[in-house]
Amino acid sequence: MNSWKIELAKSSGFCFGVENAVKTAYSVIKEHPDRKIYMLGEITHNEVVVGDLLASGMLLVHDPKEAEEGSLVLIRAHGVTPAVMKELADRHCEVIDCTCPFVKKIHDIVRKADEEGHPVYITGTKGHPEVVGICGECSRKVAVISSYEECQALPEIEKDSVWVSQTTFSSKEFQKICEFVQKKIAKSQIFGTICYTTENRQRETADLAGVSDVMIVIGSKTSSNTKKLYDICSDRCALTYLVGGAEDVKPLLPVWREREVKRIGVTAGASTPVSIIREVIQTMSEENGVNTNPESNGDINFGDYVESIPQLRKNATVKGAITSYDGDFVYVDVHDKSEGRIPKSEFEPDFDFEAAASEKQEIEVFVKSIRNTDMGKEIILSKSHVDFSKNKAEIEAAYENKTPVTVKITGVVKDGVIANYGGVDIYIHRTQLELGTVNDLESYKGKTIEILITQFDPDKRRLRVSGSRRSLLNAERKAKAEEVWSTIEKDKEYDGVVRSLTDFGAFVDIGGVDGLIHVSELSWNRIKHPSDVLSVGDEVHVYVKDFDPEKKRISLGYKKAEDDPFYNIEERIPTGSIVRGKVVRMFQFGAFVELEPNLDALCHISEISNVRLNKPQEVLTEGMEVEARVLEVNAASRRISISIKQVNPIDPQPKDEAAEEEAAPVEEKVEDAVAEAPVEAPAEVEAPVEEAAPVEETSEEKPAEE
Repeated sequence: MNSWKIELAKSSGFCFGVENAVKTAYSVIKEHPDRKIYMLGEITHNEVVVGDLLASGMLLVHDPKEAEEGSLVLIRAHGVTPAVMKELADRHCEVIDCTCPFVKKIHDIVRKADEEGHPVYITGTKGHPEVVGICGECSRKVAVISSYEECQALPEIEKDSVWVSQTTFSSKEFQKICEFVQKKIAKSQIFGTICYTTENRQRETADLAGVSDVMIVIGSKTSSNTKKLYDICSDRCALTYLVGGAEDVKPLLPVWREREVKRIGVTAGASTPVSIIREVIQTMSEENGVNTNPESNGDINFGDYVESIPQLRKNATVKGAITSYDGDFVYVDVHDKSEGRIPKSEFEPDFDFEAAASEKQEIEVFVKSIRNTDMGKEIILSKSHVDFSKNKAEIEAAYENKTPVTVKITGVVKDGVIANYGGVDIYIHRTQLELGTVNDLESYKGKTIEILITQFDPDKRRLRVSGSRRSLLNAERKAKAEEVWSTIEKDKEYDGVVRSLTDFGAFVDIGGVDGLIHVSELSWNRIKHPSDVLSVGDEVHVYVKDFDPEKKRISLGYKKAEDDPFYNIEERIPTGSIVRGKVVRMFQFGAFVELEPNLDALCHISEISNVRLNKPQEVLTEGMEVEARVLEVNAASRRISISIKQVNPIDPQPKDEAAEEEAAPVEEKVEDAVAEAPVEAPAEVEAPVEEAAPVEETSEEKPAEE
């Protein structure tokens, strides 16, 4: 039997930029297990890697608008436009920028060229994410050249143009374009921006393909650099294959044996992880030495080979009986030499393991893996996988028919909760739990609720299902609203719940319909904001003041007449009665006296004292208690007038005579001092006159000097 030699190109697999982005993605998932994390576009052109990230909880979006506000968003190695970064910032998203350093360098070159007014040309694949991101740095249209022929066909190449290249563009094609462009523009205006890893990979691949009978290119068909590697190999090796993984290689092995292939070269695109490369090479290596012919003198005996084939088949669904359990696993007899085990976490919290083991309860299980170890055969089973398959169809039917399902909330994440329906996880955002705002998500854990399925996406690697309890509550609310509108009338009373507060009032749910209590209707006293009286969630008793069925508006009353400080005021404080109160405020025209809490009466300045006052402060101070007679009570104008002087006038106090006597000698001394001053004044006045004489002489001499 022939055998072949396998040689792997040195520069195979993840490039620096992609490796950094993928490592960062897994690191972010680990650091933020309860936070919603998005990748903006596939972080790498590899279905296995992207699928694993999605299975780990990361979400894939292709537009910033699809990412929830305030979430974590990973920018892949390709980079994005400044406009996209701005939109993410406007949505208050936390951006983790994994743009490749080589790509960032191109962004800087192009941005500077555009600011200086240079036309920009990019050699690369039109529509490629990296190219789109680079073009976004320019305020004008950018020319994208995909081949040497396109470059030759250009009607004109501006002398001041700047040329760059996509990092994974064909180095051979870029060299040809550069040679053509250099004849028209300065060499300094052409930037060699192809990643050096890409150049090495392409060069090594070309050399390896030239000496190989078969060339294997591992990667995704959607990857630009992988397709370029395939083109390079195809030019040098007739048997060139583009494979996504080991499964694509297996059908090719008989063909290679038939052609007696001696040497197989292997390379991989920048988006291909090492694990897939190893799996492909291992598959070819294992097949290279296996001989299933019983007559053969090979190392592997056919009987031993058959004996090693497991009686159970991986990925099969079988029935088994529960035999025992421990702290971590439940053990199941699946009619093999060894028992299989299922993690206890896959069972419901209230599952009776003791009864199931004693009764040898039969369940359906999925065979996840079968492995021979030094301790014997290890069989890993899954119950949740079977439950998931059974209930997936029911969830899909509920989604299509819009029928409610009953679920149990099993987990809490930052922006919502995870509910479970027979093994199917359903995400419920916090805004879909209630009609109002939900702050405490932990209180929902363990609850059983009814929801509608609002999203069912089976096309991705991991099933995406979302639900809403709010949708059901809204439907119930709509039915109640119809009943309210059919029976509503003025002055009808309702018990309601405060839904929200605004500067102008409070909205109250009176049974499927929201009515407004205007801020003026909340209290008889002055308030700054409705929150001074009510809080969201308060239960209140209201009555209908007015309503408009066409505009669907209801005006509600809340404050009660008996709570009004002026309620029955004429009976409680009749005209002519004597009242006692405290001075609370004073103005030029009079003073306000508080008779009861929130009930003030005005005493005009003329009714305070028998003496004419300029202002109340001459005889009153705030906090002073006074007695007065009620002159007028007007409930309609909400005014009470009182008179202090009719009960006990408060007159200004006369000046203290003793103080006047003490002041007299002082005044006399002042008068004596003034009387004595003229006696000495002439002598003191003459001196300045004599000193001023020279000044007068100087003033008289000035004309002579002139």
